[in-house]
Amino acid sequence: MEQSVAQLSVENIEVLRLFIVTAATIIAILTTIFSLLNGIINVFPFHFILPIILVVYFYPERGVLFSLSLGVMYIGLIYLLGNSDPVLIAIATAWFAIFITIGVVASSYAIKLREETTRVRTILGTSHEGIFCFGLKDLKIRDINPKCAQWLKYDRDDLIGKEIAVIWPDRKELEQFIADVTKDRRHAVREVNFLGRGNEVARFVISAIFEARGYMLCSAVNTTNNKIVDEEIIKTLNDLEQQVKARTADLEQINERLRAEILECRRFENTFLAGQSALPKREEL
Repeated sequence: MEQSVAQLSVENIEVLRLFIVTAATIIAILTTIFSLLNGIINVFPFHFILPIILVVYFYPERGVLFSLSLGVMYIGLIYLLGNSDPVLIAIATAWFAIFITIGVVASSYAIKLREETTRVRTILGTSHEGIFCFGLKDLKIRDINPKCAQWLKYDRDDLIGKEIAVIWPDRKELEQFIADVTKDRRHAVREVNFLGRGNEVARFVISAIFEARGYMLCSAVNTTNNKIVDEEIIKTLNDLEQQVKARTADLEQINERLRAEILECRRFENTFLAGQSALPKREEL
């Protein structure tokens, strides 16, 4: 059900895009025809820039071809309705070059930007570290990679658009972290407790990657398992220490008993020797 709704919404967005591009193109052509028929030559060329920008924005791979087609159509209208005015034809030729330049430059930039965005998303998806981005004004999660969401036992879509307090409940700690990043990014590394699904506490080391345009991108390293191992090691060491103390106490008790027995033996020996010395000797008898 959710998949069908998502697919329907994507189809609606595509239809809306095509409608906007088509409407802008038709308006540009109609205003051009109206302008030429009424002798207006200073305004209508600008109307063709809007559909070119829209196509570059929605479909950057088709921007060059679309701008070329629209430029050819524009020159064709000038030749058909411009009464072969050489000044008008020269201006139309210049505008044709401008249309092609806008299409080529804007499409190239848009394609590179899309490739960079795709590369960044691929890095986010395959990174062994957790990465998340949130807005500095509304403190809402803008994006989070699957690895970080998995550590928190959430689906990625469950966290996007939510308040960061859902996973980072300590508001003072968050504000201090933002202040440290704004002041000096090199010191913006902090070990914090995040809340996963079911209020399970997970320990993370958070560091800021960059902060710009009201957003902050952070990396997160899960240290929960390391902490558990450290706690187990500390517990084992404490148990060993208790065992050593108990064994030492037993040895001290045994030592005290042996010491007491030795003293008792010495007292008995002294008593026995004193008794022997008190007996009359055989010569005296």
